Amino acid sequence: MKLPSVQKRTLLGRLERAEQLAQVKRKFSPQCICFPDNEQPFFGFSIEEKIATKVKCPIHGERIKMRFFRLYLPAWRRERAKILRTQLSAQFQKAWNASFPPHLWPADELVIDSEIVLRLKDGTLIPTGEQISSEGAHD
Repeated sequence: MKLPSVQKRTLLGRLERAEQLAQVKRKFSPQCICFPDNEQPFFGFSIEEKIATKVKCPIHGERIKMRFFRLYLPAWRRERAKILRTQLSAQFQKAWNASFPPHLWPADELVIDSEIVLRLKDGTLIPTGEQISSEGAHD
């Protein structure tokens, strides 16, 4: 059965409004721990991305819209990202803290046997898989 043009436009309008309402509910739902669409997370190490993707939103499931291509990031860029994260929305902070609880993070970066390791506030060590050469350059 083919819908007349007017009915089709009405149906499309209703669908658009329903999608907008779903977005509003997502943004304001107290249980939602998704990252906002316009504030996707930035990770200094691939292990951080793995940690964050394992945490699922109880309402929506997947919380991260983009997958990241991994390049080495120098320490100064990772520090800058930590500072920038604090300036993002409350929803971003809630989503970030769901993966990286403030009583454990941010982690200190250590170099042990030429590997960058993250030391959480409770002393737990997390290997990043990133190597540093003896000259301090990334391999």
